Amino acid sequence: MQGENGPAASHYRVTLSLRREPNLSPVFCKMETSNKFRQLKTVKLSVDATYRLDISFKPPQVLQSLAIGGKETPAVERARDGTACAYSAYHSTKDVPVSPRGHREDLQIAMRVLSSGNLTTCLQIKYYPTGEQSHCQWGSRLHCIELDCTSVEGRLVMVDRETYRKLGITA
Repeated sequence: MQGENGPAASHYRVTLSLRREPNLSPVFCKMETSNKFRQLKTVKLSVDATYRLDISFKPPQVLQSLAIGGKETPAVERARDGTACAYSAYHSTKDVPVSPRGHREDLQIAMRVLSSGNLTTCLQIKYYPTGEQSHCQWGSRLHCIELDCTSVEGRLVMVDRETYRKLGITA
């Protein structure tokens, strides 16, 4: 569709859901109380673990490629209908070092979306030792992260709004 000033912008929502394998355990996040970090929310992950990332698009889009933390990651389409589609990918934290006290890491998620362009978002992560359940599971259960997106001329995707949804609550 063409607008007066070139191709019309297209809007869609991307929903990211992250759960720990093998039994799809919840992932937790916390609000930061200090302004020394780049983002207000930190997602807590364990090292030496595997996480399943579910990505859904509404309306449906075609995910051409996915990179998590700079590594090309295969994504498999799980479902598609006229209103939405869903993909799954796996992210390993094997050989990732534990985050030092007071530090956070950036985990970039980069997607190439057909006819839409490149979409990049970054999660602020704190990595905990494998057996450290009390700190890793302290905070709110992260249900999903919603990205309201606008594709500009089919090349670049702008994230207009990012919403962290905790289980049953808007955050």
